[in-house]
Order: sequence, then structure tokens, then C-alpha cells
Amino acid sequence: MKSTKRPNFVQFFIKYRTILILIVLVVVFTCLNPIFLNSKNVLNMLKRMSYVALTAYGITFIMTMGELDLSGGSMAALVGVVLGTLLNRKVGLAPALLIVMAMAVAGGVFNALVSIYGRINSFLVTLATMNIFRGIAMIISNGRTIPIKNSTFAFIFGNGSLLGIVPMPVVIMVVFFLISFFLYHKTKLGFYTKCIGGNVEAAKVAGVNVNKYKIVVNALAGFAYGLAGLILAGLMNGGMSDLGETLSMDAIAASVLGGTAIAGGIGSMWGTIGGVLIMGSLNGGMSLLGAQSHHQMLVKGLVIIFAVYLDNVLKDRTVVTKDH
Repeated sequence: MKSTKRPNFVQFFIKYRTILILIVLVVVFTCLNPIFLNSKNVLNMLKRMSYVALTAYGITFIMTMGELDLSGGSMAALVGVVLGTLLNRKVGLAPALLIVMAMAVAGGVFNALVSIYGRINSFLVTLATMNIFRGIAMIISNGRTIPIKNSTFAFIFGNGSLLGIVPMPVVIMVVFFLISFFLYHKTKLGFYTKCIGGNVEAAKVAGVNVNKYKIVVNALAGFAYGLAGLILAGLMNGGMSDLGETLSMDAIAASVLGGTAIAGGIGSMWGTIGGVLIMGSLNGGMSLLGAQSHHQMLVKGLVIIFAVYLDNVLKDRTVVTKDH
């Protein structure tokens, strides 16, 4: 009887581990401070995590394909700096937004092209472009904050709210989640992304244009980083070259917590948003308890290690159980 029930329990834990971890965190933080579940606090928490969520959507595509991207935070900072520069030079909001979003997409395409045709691992490519993008942002801004005083921009990407209730960054986060969910789970793009990440050679034999889809996925991720950069700039009322220094790591952590396999081939947008909520709960809960930022970094690092370890252990046990 035990040998038949154990696999079912393990499979249940693997499948629902994200929601189980989230429930535990919510219960613990609520018991420690009831304000944690206050509606205003929840909305503020979602608002603060919106740019992480957007980056995580892009990262989920990238990681599912078996790649890794460290440049998202730097691109987000560059987007804010360039936007602020354009607006201060009297460029209209609409053309300025088009320019910075095109730049973000181009940055993603650049990562893909260098990796593909330079035959360089995506981790190393984006480790380089992470520094390149942030370096460009620092050169443009001279290391100073570039103020953004456009009220329309501030409303849409910063402190505006829908019906005076839901912060606009949360609205953008939800809308782009729906788009990402559809692309990831309901289209050929998502299907081929999983195929390439699962077995790239098999995908090539099946006739999948691997390079084409790598470029498309990186372009989509670049777009997500661009949106994250707009929200960061909106929340800060300016472009700053040092914004988003931990953004890529937070997004990768959220994706891994949501069940996206680092090796590729497996992932879920529902899991990713669950991972984002876990990261947000940790940040919000520890802030309410008075924890300093360095303590939060320590805890997040431990949670990432735990998530990866738990994923590996549970999968190994499942394989062993099936073999027996």
C-alpha cells in the first residue's frame, strides 16, 4: 500500500509545490502581521512586483528553450534612461515609447544573433550584454537620474490606477500575462519552444527552424524587459542607470520557483506567476516585519537553492519509483 501511495504523493507535491509554498508563506506572514492580507497591502505588493513579473514572463520562454538571459535588468535600466533623455529633448511620448520598445526588442535579437552565429553560450552572451547595456545607460545619464515629468506616462506606467483601485502596473502585468499565457500554451511558438528546450536535435530533425524561434523568443523577452523598464521608470519618475540590478535574478528565481526547468523543455506561465507571488510575499512579508534589504537578499538566495534542490530531489524520486 505504501509503495503505491508514495508516487501519488510525490507527483502531487511536484505539481502543486508552488501553490503549497505560497500558501505556507501567506499563512505565516498573516499570523505574524495581519496587515499582510489587507487589500491595499496586497495591491501595493503586486505593484512592486509587476516589473519582476513582466521580466519573468520573458525569462520563462528563454529558460524553457534551454537558454539563460542575465541582461533583462540592464535593458530595463537602459529603457528608462533613453526614454527620459528623449522626453527631455521634447520628443513626443508616443514616438519615444516606440523607440525604446524597438530598442528593447533589438537588444533581445542581438543576444540571439550573437549566441547563434558566434556559437557562444547564451549565459556568456548575456553576461556580456548585461554590462554593455548598463554601461550605455551610465554613459548616456552620466550616472545621474534623468527626471521624467510626463503626467500621461506617470499615470500609465507609474502611480495611476484603474477605477481608482487597481494600480496600472498591475493591469499591465495581468494583460501581458494573458498574452504570454496564450503564446506559451496555445501557439506553435510555445510548442516549439518546449520542443527545442526538450531536445534541440530532435526538433531539428522534425523540421523546426531552431534559429528562427530562438530569435523570436529573445525578441519577445526583450519586449517584456522593455515593459518592465517603463514601469520601473514610471514608479521612480525617472530613468536611472542603476535600476534593476537584481531584476534578472529575481525573475529567474520566480521562474524556477514556478517549476520552469533550468535544463529546458518544461515550464508554465501559471507557475511563473505563482513564483512571482512567492517572491513578492517574501519581500512584502519581511518588510512588514522590519527586515533589512540584505536580510531579504539572504532569504531569497536560500529560497532559490531550496526550490532547485527540491525540484531535483522530487524528480529523482519520481524516476526511481517509476523504475521500480
